[in-house]
Amino acid sequence: MASASNTKPPFEKVLIAGAGPSGLLLAILLAQHHIPTTVLEAWPYLDTRLRATQYGVPATRIFRRAGLLPDFRAASIPKFPSICWRRVADGEKLVEIDMSVVEDEEDRMVVLQLGEIIQIMYRHCVEKYGEWIDVRFNHKVLDAGEDEGSGKAWLDVEVGGEGEEKRKERMEADYVVGCDGSGSAVRRSLFGREWPGLTFDCRFIVQNVFYDGFEKYGWEGGNYMVDKEHWGLVARRGHGGLWRVTYGDPVPGLTDEEYLARRPSHFKNILPGAPDESQYRIEQTNLYNIHNRCVPSFKVGRILLAADAAHVCNPMGGYGCMTACLDVGGLADCLIGYYEGKAGEEILETYAKVRRDIFIKYVDARSIKNLDRVSKTDPWSVADTDKFFGILQELNKDKAKLKEFLLKVSSIEYDFTQHYDKQAQTNGLVNGGHQSQDQSEDVAAPVQLEV
Repeated sequence: MASASNTKPPFEKVLIAGAGPSGLLLAILLAQHHIPTTVLEAWPYLDTRLRATQYGVPATRIFRRAGLLPDFRAASIPKFPSICWRRVADGEKLVEIDMSVVEDEEDRMVVLQLGEIIQIMYRHCVEKYGEWIDVRFNHKVLDAGEDEGSGKAWLDVEVGGEGEEKRKERMEADYVVGCDGSGSAVRRSLFGREWPGLTFDCRFIVQNVFYDGFEKYGWEGGNYMVDKEHWGLVARRGHGGLWRVTYGDPVPGLTDEEYLARRPSHFKNILPGAPDESQYRIEQTNLYNIHNRCVPSFKVGRILLAADAAHVCNPMGGYGCMTACLDVGGLADCLIGYYEGKAGEEILETYAKVRRDIFIKYVDARSIKNLDRVSKTDPWSVADTDKFFGILQELNKDKAKLKEFLLKVSSIEYDFTQHYDKQAQTNGLVNGGHQSQDQSEDVAAPVQLEV
């Protein structure tokens, strides 16, 4: 192992684009093995817009490994009792998952707004790993490439904050990792502005809401709302009665102002008690287009992509942030294995192929099934016709089996350390996760909610 001897490691530094959750998580995992990173963020501050709020068991395992889980638990709500699917027309529960069966498990779901998660991650970077992690704000990535002469990857960066004179700088490292989100400048440098996949016609409206009616009508946990006009997710997200209300507006092509003008109608249909605007308080709103897309390759030379820079999916079911965490955990294992002499450089190719295959085979299809379940199915018959609902109804009869289902190793997870000290096996590159599939693994399993 290179770090335990006088042997010079095969690389010295990793340059990470993006100080969001993926970039900071990767830096922390590498810093635990004394691998230096510089993390570049275009904004002058951390991005705390309304995005993910709930992270399934696979992501929680990565958080635990990174030493972040205790702080996440301390900041989050104490319990998340249930996840259910409701018919919008009458608020009736169609099916429910009792999350209390795993409330004493360390790896249970994490419920915390992404803005708070990023702040905790950044604090760990500064306070615990300052020797190994250098986070630089006001560093906007413009272009990425590789110098064949020096064998280094590079980023061209615009440096300077508001009111300052901007300067351009080229920064080099042994490897560059694009963790700079769905608008990734690193990805555009490699593949241009077009990437395979689709953009949905609907607009996604996300807001934090305070409304006494949730408690009055006995709502709790996470509530998927099933309806062709008013579908979405309503879930408790914080202390003091904070809830996140997320819905899709199916009318394409409106302005942001026009979408927001339609919000009272959506709220009257979605929220319990059909409230008027005067009965709830909205704090912070973000509007998003939603996509399902994936790049042709997660690795081009010494440049790698992870998380939303490599792929995006619609947020119904929480596959976006969870898959991002698994990308980062896998890439960290591959870089650590190579750095410490436990694997050859080819393990980075293994990362690129395996994580892309997993997205294409599982994540892309399942996330679309999750979206279709709430937005396209007949809310009056779906409880009897949906295969996943049928599986949940059977699991609800046996708490031990439900607990096993919620904690099991998923087919979207993959242990790259199996490639340490040996050549990557051919079937290891195509068998995403090496997990045996039972009936429940063959369907979309939204037990982790992203928004």
